[in-house]
Amino acid sequence: MKPGFYSIAQAGGDQDPADDEAYGLAALTHFRDGQFVGVDPGGCKVSGEYRIDEDGRIALHLNYDFRAGIELANGTIFDRATRLEADLVLAPAAAEGEPQPVNIGLGPMFIRLNWLADPI
Repeated sequence: MKPGFYSIAQAGGDQDPADDEAYGLAALTHFRDGQFVGVDPGGCKVSGEYRIDEDGRIALHLNYDFRAGIELANGTIFDRATRLEADLVLAPAAAEGEPQPVNIGLGPMFIRLNWLADPI
């Protein structure tokens, strides 16, 4: 996985992962030296660690910090600040934008990573 800034787009698990129209921006994220940090359009923070295994898979430990009062696309509203943690393993092609099925505790969804710029 190339270090740098990525957009992460998300589509619902019931959507066609090949349909570009199904995706919306989920976060802008900076990956570098085994760590990542970013924000979503609602001002919530994503952070964590990543590593590339011997087969090229991307193993992530994700912390998603939701602020109080945020309403998610599925209608969930957090009445207080909430952290969700998840461990994910993405296929090597995830770094090239291939849709990946994931579930961080909010129901199944697909994500796509799109490299934007070199790291700082």
